[in-house]
Amino acid sequence: MINMEIEFKRSALKQLKYYKKKNPIVYKLIREQLGEIVENPDDVRYKKVKRYPKYKRARKGNYRICFKVADNCIYIGRIEDRSKAYK
Repeated sequence: MINMEIEFKRSALKQLKYYKKKNPIVYKLIREQLGEIVENPDDVRYKKVKRYPKYKRARKGNYRICFKVADNCIYIGRIEDRSKAYK
């Protein structure tokens, strides 16, 4: 297994901190999904984002995590509730 680093966009980190404070159950779900992404970022369950072909999206419950993989680093671009993603 290759050692992968994780980097967060400022807005994604802010959203993660919000969930940690306001909704710990959602925070736990998102952390589990981030662990799965680090273990296997090329899983077939992760779909490409149409507008940004370098990014993929992972879904955990009603939450979506957008990320891209480059040079042994995973860049987390967005963590959002799916209901907000479609507005």
